[in-house]
Amino acid sequence: MINVALFLLALLAYAVSTVAHLACWIGGSRRCQKLALPSLVVAVVLHGTAILLRWLEAGYAPLSNGFEAFSFYAWGLSMAYLLIGSLRRQAVLGVFVTPLALVSILLASVLPKRIEPLVPVLQSHWLPIHVGISFTAYAMFSLAFIAAIAYLLQIRSLKHPGRYRWASQLPSLETLEATQRRTAVIGLVLMTGALISGSLWAEKAWGIVWPWEPQQVASLVTWFIYAAYFYARHSVGWQDRRGAWLLVGGFVSVLITFVGADLLMPDSRHSFLFGA
Repeated sequence: MINVALFLLALLAYAVSTVAHLACWIGGSRRCQKLALPSLVVAVVLHGTAILLRWLEAGYAPLSNGFEAFSFYAWGLSMAYLLIGSLRRQAVLGVFVTPLALVSILLASVLPKRIEPLVPVLQSHWLPIHVGISFTAYAMFSLAFIAAIAYLLQIRSLKHPGRYRWASQLPSLETLEATQRRTAVIGLVLMTGALISGSLWAEKAWGIVWPWEPQQVASLVTWFIYAAYFYARHSVGWQDRRGAWLLVGGFVSVLITFVGADLLMPDSRHSFLFGA
């Protein structure tokens, strides 16, 4: 299938971009800068085309199983990074974005890629709406996590001048803190939309707005963590490492929401990642 071939080519481009970004950061090579971002753009274009072709071939949004979920997350994360100008200008953050996208697409590559008929509950217009909003929220939370990690590394480097030379390429603490806030607020707004759309879909599919499925509970916990971040940041003054660590904890909750609920409760009505 053409979409699978493009997917594999995109995987290769993600790998090239990851190596180039790491070489730029650790080795200080300037030549790799001409390869790092362009190869990521190529990966996103190839990957997006593969997703579109799979959509046309299947007749539904390719967001229904583990292969499609991990694939879409990798593409969405990379696309978000490229589209948000403030992040793209902080090119060193690609050192964190590209490995995360690469890990996700590698996970997708080992999962079944066959196109299967949708189970009845997924045969709904809510599939691209709810899942699309959810994964965009995950991508924004991931970018907030990346900015938080960079922020914590920058703090450590400033406390020990000269010890962490690679950290000299990181943006300033003020820039990283602003990036955390902006990406997290977009993620929180999108997560709110995901909770609302998911509840509406659950009511239509199961006749109950909130059936307390594991993934729903995990999503709600994630929402509260990021809401707590904004409360702590604006009301308690956590515009420092405490806020960054809270975003790290929020990302752990995102992983539990994305993958953990399916692993812990594979027989739940909300479990689709590893069922195909």
